[in-house]
Amino acid sequence: MHATPEQSFSWLRHRMSELEINSLEELAHRCGSDKGNISRVFHQKQRPRVDALVPLANGLEVSVYELLVRIGAVDPEDNRKPAIKRSKDSVSFTWPNQ
Repeated sequence: MHATPEQSFSWLRHRMSELEINSLEELAHRCGSDKGNISRVFHQKQRPRVDALVPLANGLEVSVYELLVRIGAVDPEDNRKPAIKRSKDSVSFTWPNQ
């Protein structure tokens, strides 16, 4: 089952506490992002850009896969793999419909 926005943001706050990160601003600095962007991602109001996944995962000291699960982008009980589309300047992922 996909994480809800409430579960995503609760996990973020818990993880920040574990890492002794005191604010979204501090996390944003660690990730090279901004606090509004991180807030929207964890409230599931926007998906992160693919190139932002690794810095955000590194800032939270988790894998990209765990990050995707925590933001509700991946259902950990669904083992279907995404289709990967590459173009000259970008990469996108599309998960199969259920």
